[in-house]
Amino acid sequence: MVGEVGENLTLVELAKILNVSAATISRALNRPEMVSPAMRERVLDAVERYNYRPNGVARSLRRGETRTVGLVVSDIKNSFYSSIVQAVEDALSEHGYSVVVCDANESREKEQRALALLAELKLDGIIHAFSGSDLSELNRLGLGSIPMVEIDRASGMKGAGTVLLDNRLGSRLAVEHLLELGHVRIGMISGPERLTTGRERVEGYRLALEAAGVSFDSSLVGFGDFQERSGYDLAKRLLNRADRPTALLVANNEMMAGALTALRELGLRLPDELSVICFDDARWATHVDPPLTVVAQPLEEMGRTAATLLLEQIAATGRPGAAGREPRVRVFPPELIVRRSTSRPGRPRKGR
Repeated sequence: MVGEVGENLTLVELAKILNVSAATISRALNRPEMVSPAMRERVLDAVERYNYRPNGVARSLRRGETRTVGLVVSDIKNSFYSSIVQAVEDALSEHGYSVVVCDANESREKEQRALALLAELKLDGIIHAFSGSDLSELNRLGLGSIPMVEIDRASGMKGAGTVLLDNRLGSRLAVEHLLELGHVRIGMISGPERLTTGRERVEGYRLALEAAGVSFDSSLVGFGDFQERSGYDLAKRLLNRADRPTALLVANNEMMAGALTALRELGLRLPDELSVICFDDARWATHVDPPLTVVAQPLEEMGRTAATLLLEQIAATGRPGAAGREPRVRVFPPELIVRRSTSRPGRPRKGR
C-alpha cells in the first residue's frame, strides 16, 4: 500500500499522497524559495513521516553527472599518499562528492589500467597523484575530455590542472642546511630520473652545491624508485665507499626507511657519523632515534587545492571557451624542519 511509514517511496508516490505535483516536491526540497513556507513545511513533515529518501543516482543520471571522482595514487601504504587521499576526500565530501581510490603501487601498468577503468566509468573527474607513465601512454587512454588534476608529478597532459611542490627549493633548503653545518661531501638518493620529481630534486641539490662553490659529483647521486628497497641498496652503495659522504639527502620517506636499515647494518650512528635529511614529514619521522630532519610538504593544502581545481574544471565543463582555457598550476613551497638527525661532521648537534 502506498504511503505506509518506512516504505521506500518514489517522488511521484509522495506527490500523490500530498496531492501536489512532483515538481512542487522537488522545489520544496531543492529550491525552497520557490514555494511558500507552508508548502515547504508540509513537504518536510511528509518526508519525515514517510522516511522519504531522494534517489541520488537517478538525479545524477538525469543531470549527466555521477557526483563521483576517481583518485589514482602511487602507493596507498605511503603516508604521503594516504594524507593526500584524506585531504581530497574531506574537501570533495563537503561538496557532495564521493571518491573512488585506485592504488597503482608505483606500477605504470596498474596506473594505466586504473585510469582506463575510471574513464570507462565516466566519472565527473579524476585526480591523478601518480604519473609514472609517459605522456604518449596517457594520451592513448582517451582522457582528454575528462576534467583532471595531477598532484606531485606533472605528465604534461593537455588540459590537466597541476598541484606541485617546489622540488628544487626543497633540495636547496636541505643542502644549504648541511653546508652551513660544514658538510661538503653530501650524497643523494633521489627518485626515478624519468620523473619530474626525481630530476628536479637532484637539480636543486646540484644548484645548492654549485652556489656554495662545491663541485657536483654525480657518483654521489643514486636514482631509486621511491620504494624502500631502493633506498636500502643505494645507501649501502654510497656508504660502503672509502670516501663515503658525511651527509645524505633522501628524496622520500619510503627510501629513507630503507636507508635507515642500511645505516643500522653498517653500524653508523646518527648524527655523529652521518647526517641525514629526507623529503616528507612522515608520522614515524619523530619516533625514530634521533628524530629526522625533514623537508615537509603541505599535504592537506595540496590535496584540498587539487579538489578545488577539479571542481572548477567540472563546473566549467561545456561552458563557452572552457576547452581553450589554460589549466591552473599551483606550486607550493616546502618547509625545512630541523630535528636531531643533522649535526656538524663528526659532532652531534642538539636539535628539536
